[in-house]
Amino acid sequence: MKMLLRNMISVLGSSLVGVGVGLCVVTGLGADALGVLWEGLAKHLPVTVGQASLLVTCTCLLIVALIDKKELGLATILNPIATSIFTDLMIKQVTIQGEVVLKLLIVIIGISFIGIGSGIAAATNAGKEGYIALSFALANRLSIDLAKIRMGLDLICFVTGMFLGGKFMVGPIIGVVLIGPLLKVTTQYCGKKIQPLLG
Repeated sequence: MKMLLRNMISVLGSSLVGVGVGLCVVTGLGADALGVLWEGLAKHLPVTVGQASLLVTCTCLLIVALIDKKELGLATILNPIATSIFTDLMIKQVTIQGEVVLKLLIVIIGISFIGIGSGIAAATNAGKEGYIALSFALANRLSIDLAKIRMGLDLICFVTGMFLGGKFMVGPIIGVVLIGPLLKVTTQYCGKKIQPLLG
């Protein structure tokens, strides 16, 4: 029962990530840095953006499997599914029109959802999605602050994606700054609240 609850909370967090990504996408200002990398890879490899996403996820999981398998679990499979469903749902159902300032505010809200949702999912210890698992595995292995690791990874993805021809958008820049710290703070806060309930 406790494992079921862990996975349900984890999927809920990943659903929030999907809502955040969807909100960012519909503004036209971009989401997180991974999207820029996927787009860049798709321009240089015989793959679609979606396939590039899968390629990056598999690469992250391979690295995590080599350095810290405890970051993986059932939610490693469930969470990306929940994220993709809610991302698509938001893109289909939400239309945002208005001034750039309004769109920037929505991007900040969306990016915040990504960081907070990722933290909720991670705090359950039910298994982490590939990129998040990589962030935690590297932070543990290198003994470097989680927020700094995530910000560094986001920056590498953004710069690499830009170098490969991905579009320059403001969303990924906001993501580099916000997601790492929000992931760390939310994971710590939710960990304290969730773990006593789950044992």
